[in-house]
Amino acid sequence: MYSSIGIDEKEKLVNSKHNYAVIVAGGSGTRLWPISRQELPKQMQSLVSEHSLLEDTYERLRGVYESDHILVSTTSNYVEKIKALLPEIPAENFVVEPVAKGPALAFALFAEVLYRRDPKAIIFSMASDHAIAEKDSFQDVLRQAHSYVAEHPEHIALMGVRPTRPDTGLGYIKVDAEIQSNPKVYSVEKFIEKPSYPVAKRYAQSNDFFWNVAYYCFAAKTLLEAYTEASPESVSGVRQYLDTNTADCFESAPKMLHEIEVINSRKFPLVLIPAEFHWDDIGNWSALHDLLADTNGDASRVVAHTPHHIDVDSQGCMVRTENPTKLIATVGLKDIIVVDTADSLLVMHKDHSQDIKSVIEEIKQRGLDKYL
Repeated sequence: MYSSIGIDEKEKLVNSKHNYAVIVAGGSGTRLWPISRQELPKQMQSLVSEHSLLEDTYERLRGVYESDHILVSTTSNYVEKIKALLPEIPAENFVVEPVAKGPALAFALFAEVLYRRDPKAIIFSMASDHAIAEKDSFQDVLRQAHSYVAEHPEHIALMGVRPTRPDTGLGYIKVDAEIQSNPKVYSVEKFIEKPSYPVAKRYAQSNDFFWNVAYYCFAAKTLLEAYTEASPESVSGVRQYLDTNTADCFESAPKMLHEIEVINSRKFPLVLIPAEFHWDDIGNWSALHDLLADTNGDASRVVAHTPHHIDVDSQGCMVRTENPTKLIATVGLKDIIVVDTADSLLVMHKDHSQDIKSVIEEIKQRGLDKYL
């Protein structure tokens, strides 16, 4: 453990030839419509910096992993666009699903790919579309996770961030006993998906609950054993796909409902490592506004992503357009999101950010798929 080894030994451990990172980049980010589209989802766009979220994610991993130990898990329709954004990643490090079938099968696929490459592989997996302010703190968690899993290869480690607010759009993890003190590691009791506001408020005030940020660390061998126990047909379909390169094998594999959460037993215990950094999944427009506003020290300010914006007496709003010559004026608004694209306009109260899914469903029902 870190408390008992020196700096040189830590660096040697973290940069072990068996340590890998996988960026999971197959999502469509529909809750950030109309900016995030099927052909160009949010992870490929610049929302919080001059770089895309995907590029920012890759940059956080540099220094802990060499480029040839960083992989990208995605679907076939996004491969070429991601390669253009991340040219340093070798072509063989793109693990491609022929069709999206949920996170669990994606995990089984890249775990099998890495296990065949390195039977001792330890994988840190993370989403491609999050915002993290403190790179050093994030990398500390990577080191802690790899160190812990190297010593406990039968365990699956999750990262958890303590809630800074009640959030009904996020998943939560309830921890049980502290099983290691330096660094802290807890056993996992249960998962809770998107609680009501009163429940989320109670979780935010408790020391027993963490946001589930969907960052995991595990031995490839352990995850495959756990998945095989949970759904042997799914893992078999993944292996047949890799052996034959026949998409039908993957497409016909049964879809598992969850990824890591389905595995929680004495044989494959789940543990949580607290993450001490500011994290945001940028899951909707309200979250993006709050993130950008807080960055400037005033959560009630109007955030404008356009060179030509005039505001009179508004607060807590976001205005964004793809047209650099368009003038947008806002007057007397409070907590309103305005997003303007070449073919769509969204005007929405921040409190209804989760209702974008209803808009998406209506677009589909009306056969207006060109707007997706």
